[in-house]
Amino acid sequence: MTKYLLGIISLWFMYSCSDTAPEETPPINPPTPTVTIAKPEFVFGFQGQSKYSYCPSALKQADGTVHLYFCGNPENQIMVDNIFHIKINPDGTQTTAKSVLQPGATGSWDDHHTCDPSVVEGSFTWNNTTYKYAMFFLSNMYGVYYNEIGVAFSNDLNADSWVKYPQQIVRKTWPGEGDQEIGGGSKSWGVGQPSVVSLDGKGKLLLTYTIGDIGGTRIVWSEADFSNMDTYFISTPQTIVQTGLKAIDNQSRDYTCNSEFAIDKDADKIVMIRPVQPMPNDYPNYLNSSLEIDYMDFSDFTNQRGSWTPVYRITPDDTGYPRNHNATLLRDNFGYLENWEEPEFYFTVSKAAPDVQPSDNNHAEWTYHIWKSKIIK
Repeated sequence: MTKYLLGIISLWFMYSCSDTAPEETPPINPPTPTVTIAKPEFVFGFQGQSKYSYCPSALKQADGTVHLYFCGNPENQIMVDNIFHIKINPDGTQTTAKSVLQPGATGSWDDHHTCDPSVVEGSFTWNNTTYKYAMFFLSNMYGVYYNEIGVAFSNDLNADSWVKYPQQIVRKTWPGEGDQEIGGGSKSWGVGQPSVVSLDGKGKLLLTYTIGDIGGTRIVWSEADFSNMDTYFISTPQTIVQTGLKAIDNQSRDYTCNSEFAIDKDADKIVMIRPVQPMPNDYPNYLNSSLEIDYMDFSDFTNQRGSWTPVYRITPDDTGYPRNHNATLLRDNFGYLENWEEPEFYFTVSKAAPDVQPSDNNHAEWTYHIWKSKIIK
């Protein structure tokens, strides 16, 4: 009882020494909102097969349907990338996965891998046909290491196949034929991992993509006009603002690659989901363990200023998987967000050593499955 009375007396002296009037309630600072994510949910995987599914691009329709495009391999244990499509109905049922974009004919610029889709609605005219949808993708040819970017068109998100523009629309950054040596037996990765957002609902786009060359790894952005493919235009690329991005230690400055972007034009916001560097040292040491969602003012982004603000870092503790990589934001057909402060996102998971090994049926790739979650404030 004595301790209780002393506590009351102490509280009385504490408040009597403040500047608050006797009848006033002392100001209370509101608590900082807690940001978390919803429990991750499995979306798709070629389960029980030696196949992978990763690099999703997700488009949400007005009725709640989601069109999901992703990278996969059509034949067991053969790592040749195709772009697949499934439709996820509002009740959760899905259509059967189908390959809708494949490597080109032997000897073409895209005769090996076809991956990293980013789909956007607009108005794109080519060969006297106007298409409603454009799919940007990464591809390469046999015999070289580097990647380049192409585009294909369709008038139906459910199409069994898309019509490819015959040439790459973003080429490697160095002149001449063949790979670029960067020392130590390594070669430049090239250009790829495109992400596109409509700027006018038609053919003008914000095009972002990764560059890996002798100058380093970075994401660049351009304004592009694909209204008429006979005279399409892409502005000189600029490296995106990287201020505010932190590496896995939350202290070192990070760099960007392999990221997806979406915007809210009314709120003047651009949101990015990105991998956090560096990658772990154990197998698979080519996949990141964590992802992060960040935002900044869209006007700052396009004027090469400002700083990214982190929203949430997605870690193995959140997902239950040691690798979390190749993610996308759930966007509408034009690349806009329904709620930029609480975006939904799809991402790829993978197991790591000792559960997987780089051999036969044990490759980490066979555990690449697509999951989803969302930010909750």
